[in-house]
This record gives sequence, C-alpha cells and structure tokens, in this order.
Amino acid sequence: MNLLSRREHGRAELCRKLLDKEHPRDEVDQALDRLEELGLLDDERAAHGLARYWATQRRHGPMKLRNSLREKGFQPGLVERAIDAIDLDWAAQARDLAESRRLDLEDPRQRDKLLRFLLGRGYPMALAVAALQALNAE
Repeated sequence: MNLLSRREHGRAELCRKLLDKEHPRDEVDQALDRLEELGLLDDERAAHGLARYWATQRRHGPMKLRNSLREKGFQPGLVERAIDAIDLDWAAQARDLAESRRLDLEDPRQRDKLLRFLLGRGYPMALAVAALQALNAE
C-alpha cells in the first residue's frame, strides 16, 4: 500500500518490487488481484498517468516514452494507447526544448550536441531536425 500511495504503478512493476522484497509469489499475486478488484491498481490508469507526466513535466519524446513504459512492464498495445492519448504537439515541444538549451546553432559542434540531446530525449530524427531548422529560421 505504501508504494501505491506515492504514485501509480502497473501490475508488473509492483509485482517486481514486491518479489524483490522477497514476498512469496502466491501472496503477491493474491494481493495484486485484490488491489485490482478494489480499483487501486489499474494498468491503464498508471500507463496514461506516467506517459502524461513524462511528456509534459520532463518533456520526453514519444520514443523515450515508449521505451520507458515498456521497461515498466506495460503491454505494447497499452503503451501505444497511452502515448496516443497525450494531446501534445511533439514538434512544438521539441522546438521549445531545443530553444531552452540556448546553444549557438551556427557552430556545427553545438548544433550536433543539440541534435543528440533531442534524440536522447526520445524525439524522432525528423522532429529533431525540424526543430533545429525552425530555430535556424528565426
């Protein structure tokens, strides 16, 4: 219960955490089933909440969201639904993120550094390049 009071967890993540604390597997499964029955554990709600938080607060791109949610143990279909549910202009967010770095785009090394930064944040190459081009045009 303490883990769920901090933030939403998916079933797979919560199961892994409880098993890491050496709780018996059958007790963990029973507890997770009971939490789902009570509505305290919901993979759909957890995936949507995490995706929305990472996209808006941490400004992660769709590729990083996809990988992070899969690492948490969410099913691929659920991951795609959670990312699709985020009403966000990814191109504008990539552009704003690039602009916030305040690097000199005339310098090829700094431009490459900014491109790597955007790619590392999970933006596809096309969006990252478009963000740099938009900044260059300004």
